[in-house]
Amino acid sequence: MNAKIIGTRINARAWELLLAMVFMEAWFGMPGLVAAPIYYAYLKAELTMRGLI
Repeated sequence: MNAKIIGTRINARAWELLLAMVFMEAWFGMPGLVAAPIYYAYLKAELTMRGLI
């Protein structure tokens, strides 16, 4: 449910956000899980701005 709520705020689907959270949690542990939505939103915004996605 959290992925759906946050996903609507950053214009991402729930599965994209959950995937980012799983990868970040695997690499950085609990801090990665918390920071994943922030980093994913930033990365997606930058790629969209440059026309890559």
